[in-house]
Amino acid sequence: MKKIFLSFALILGIYSINTADAQLFPTNLEITVLDDKGNVQSDAIVKIYGSEEDYKNDENVVDLGKTNAKGEVKFKKLDEKVYFIRAEKGEMDNELSANKTGKLEPKKNNMVNVIIEGLAIPKN
Repeated sequence: MKKIFLSFALILGIYSINTADAQLFPTNLEITVLDDKGNVQSDAIVKIYGSEEDYKNDENVVDLGKTNAKGEVKFKKLDEKVYFIRAEKGEMDNELSANKTGKLEPKKNNMVNVIIEGLAIPKN
């Protein structure tokens, strides 16, 4: 009986450590939004999507936020996967540049820069 109790206590302890570790170190994504000249963009709206299809259709947004004075927005407690990013400010967006992350590393603050730019108007 004593062995069963010790085994149960050990399993419970390991589970508690793993659960606490996951809570202390969640998988986060920090996005910095810049314009095509490298200037940080505060007050840009940033949305993240879990699939390319959702990104293309602008539906099922996983999370959204607005960049701070340093051009940064942070999304917390995400799954370890690829996310698709839509960043917009006024007439600028990231449609012509990178719009997805690599697979997020678990229990880390993953960081990505996104470049937004305005649409070029062709000259006659």
